[in-house]
Order: sequence, then structure tokens, then C-alpha cells
Amino acid sequence: MLKGIGTRQLPLLHEAELIVWCARTDITDELKIRIRKRVQESIDWSMVLAMAEYHGVVPLLYKSLSTVAPDLVPALAVATLRQKAQVGSLLNQSLAKELVALCEAFEVRGVPVIPIKGATLAVLAYGDLALRDFTDLDLLIPKQSISEVRTIILSQGYERKTSNGESRETHSHEGPYHVFIKKRPISRVDLQWVMAHQHFTFWLDRPEFWRSRMSVMLGDKAVPGLSPEMLLIVLCVHGSKHAWELLKWVCDVAELLRSQPNLDWDQIVSCASNWRCRSMLYMGLSLAHRLLDAPLPERVLTSLKDETDVQALSHRMPASLLENYQEGVSEEQAGALYFSLKDSWRERWWLGLLLCRAHSQLALTPPAWFRWRTSLSRLARLIVPAHRALTHLLSPTIRHAIHRWVTHGI
Repeated sequence: MLKGIGTRQLPLLHEAELIVWCARTDITDELKIRIRKRVQESIDWSMVLAMAEYHGVVPLLYKSLSTVAPDLVPALAVATLRQKAQVGSLLNQSLAKELVALCEAFEVRGVPVIPIKGATLAVLAYGDLALRDFTDLDLLIPKQSISEVRTIILSQGYERKTSNGESRETHSHEGPYHVFIKKRPISRVDLQWVMAHQHFTFWLDRPEFWRSRMSVMLGDKAVPGLSPEMLLIVLCVHGSKHAWELLKWVCDVAELLRSQPNLDWDQIVSCASNWRCRSMLYMGLSLAHRLLDAPLPERVLTSLKDETDVQALSHRMPASLLENYQEGVSEEQAGALYFSLKDSWRERWWLGLLLCRAHSQLALTPPAWFRWRTSLSRLARLIVPAHRALTHLLSPTIRHAIHRWVTHGI
């Protein structure tokens, strides 16, 4: 358990609480009463609208308020939400059509692809393309097929987006993401085989993902999709990667759990354990259950009770919904969150060494909520001066060899 923290509930802003109550497809009678009571109180509607847009839940908020309290919400707020929801719905429809065309192009060339999140998630989890906010198309591809995939994408009228924001057909940088854009219709495609962030890597090009592909219907067209079990893991890892900054990522997990009551939990827990992301899985489940009342089987709830660190941290995200933002876990503190969510002592402290070696501010002055704050800062005070001294003493060749060993040590 986090020292001095426990699992106490950190209060949400009143406006944020209203958004959380509305950010779901299934609203109970009890919630309807609470929503109607809240909208009659003193509410900063400009804050509600801004927060809903930032967190990507405008479609859900509009659907809930227009159904539960259309007579109580200010007309201007309803009209603004309606307009934004309609614009989002049109964009989603356009992107869905583009996704179908891309998948057909991949199929013709015999290249496997799996759309993740976006349109397929909206249909599979929310049951409605219009209810999930998304602005691009994320495509999982085999890493070894990147050259052929690039050819297919370019043939569909896309251009490669460069690091400076411009676009062109070729680019020398071969990072884990390849981003392509098309102006008409406006569309952005992210090709992915790994989910990466500073001090964070999760492989996506896995045999289990390709074996468990399923068909998802977009209108009258079928496109590939991840199985619900694999999608759940990806959603929980992705949210943890970004310190659950946006509420829509919690909604994704909650709606998937609501729409898929017969998940294979043995497979989910086994895969998450093997892929060393079990704590990230539990973090997503804890947030979805606590904030959005997502249903979980008793055995999973029992396991969550034993994850005291996960439960304590889940009360601190999304940080921007809290009354006191400073008590939350921000995306800037994601390195400390990754450290906290490592599945083993060895992985945790290897990351600690990497943070110290990088002279990370997270290691030198860890956030107040961080359980290992004292231990990591002491380690940093030992390693940082030693690393600086070695940097001056060792040759570039030796430094490069040490860097490669440290970076790929696990």
C-alpha cells in the first residue's frame, strides 16, 4: 500500500463528476436521479463543455444529457454539444469508409492488418460508431512488412508525415511509428507494430494477436479486428502508457467490459502475465470499475483487492478530473507510474537505473505520491555523479557499448 495514502477516494470536481456519470452507454435509474439533481446545482457549463471535449467524451455526454435531463440543461449547452457530436459523427463515418478502403487494399495485396481502437473499437465496445471520439486510424502491421505496407498506403493517396510536421513520400527516420496523411478526405493513418514511449515499450506484433483476429462490421463491410480479450489488454496498456490522462480511455475499457460479458479471463490474465503487463491490466480494470461501474467477475474483483498499489494509484487518474490536480498522476510523471506498475522487482529497479542514468527529474525529485520516492532519489544521488564522471573518463566507443547494454539489458 502507498505510504500515507491507502486507497482513499480523492474528490473530483463537481463538473468532472457530472461528466463521469454521463460518460457511459448504460445509465442506471440511480444515476439518472443524481444527474438531474446535479444539473440543477451551480454548474460551470463552459468548464463542462471544455472538459468533455478534452477528454473525448462529448458524444457520450450529449447522449446522456439529452436523454436524462433535456429539460434542465441550458439550451446553449445542449446546442453546443449537439453540434460537436454531429461533427464528430460525420468525421467518424468518413474515417470508417476510409478504413474499409484501406483494409480492402491490404487484402488485395495479401498483407495482414488489424485496425486497433478507432472505428472497430467504437462498434465492438460502444455498439455505435458515433459514440467513440477518434481522429485517426491506427493499424497494427507485421514489422517485416513495413516496406510493402508503405507502398499500399502511398497507392491510396497518402503521404508520409515527417518529424517537422510536413509530408512527403519518403523519410529516412525508421521509428516505431509511421504516420501518413491524406488531405481529401482528411485522414491520418498510424502504422504500428510496437507501443513505445520514453522508458516504455510494449510489442504489438504478436502471434497471439494475429491468431485471434475477428471480423468487425462497419456498415455492410467486414474489416479485421482484435479479439475482445486481446483488445482489453491493449487498451489497458495504452491507457497506462499515457497515465490515463483522458477519460475516454477509461470509457473504452468500461464499455468493452459491458459489451463483452463472456470474456476468457484465464486467457487475459495469462497473456498479461506472460507479457509483463499484468499490473497495467489491473490498473485499467480498477479505473473502469471504480469510475464507471464496469462489471467484473468476482474472481477479478478479488484479485483487484490484493492489488493495493494499483487501487491507490487509480484514485489519482485522470488527474485533470480531480479537485486538486497536484494530487494526481500526470502524464509528465509517467516514468514513475511505469516504475510503480512493473510486474517484478527486477524490472522495476532496472527502470530505476535507466531513470537515474538519464538524469531524469523523476529520479532526482520523485512525485509525492510515489511509494519508492526515498529509495529512488537516494539511488539517483549515487548514480548521477558517477555517471557524469564516467562520461568524461570513458571513450565514446566504450560509452556506446555500455549504453546499448543498459538500454537492452532486459
